[in-house]
Amino acid sequence: MSIRTLAVTSLLVLGAVLTGCSSNADTICDLRKECFPGSDDTGKCADRINDWVDDRDSDERRKRVAECADCISDRSCSEYLEHCIDECFVVP
Repeated sequence: MSIRTLAVTSLLVLGAVLTGCSSNADTICDLRKECFPGSDDTGKCADRINDWVDDRDSDERRKRVAECADCISDRSCSEYLEHCIDECFVVP
């Protein structure tokens, strides 16, 4: 395997990992914007979540963000508050 192939493969894997985290943050932030008028715009919210994940213990925090995003998928605002508070409470 050439260095070029290895470098391209590494970049693709890294991009997929980072996109997954961002996508979860976007999902959380979109629902927060819908449910809580006046909250941060989606970009600032997602940046705050991604910074939190990158701050420390990123594997555990990335897992928490994914669990929250999975829980809120296809839920209304009232369902979000009723069913996902445990999964989403720690996510900033």
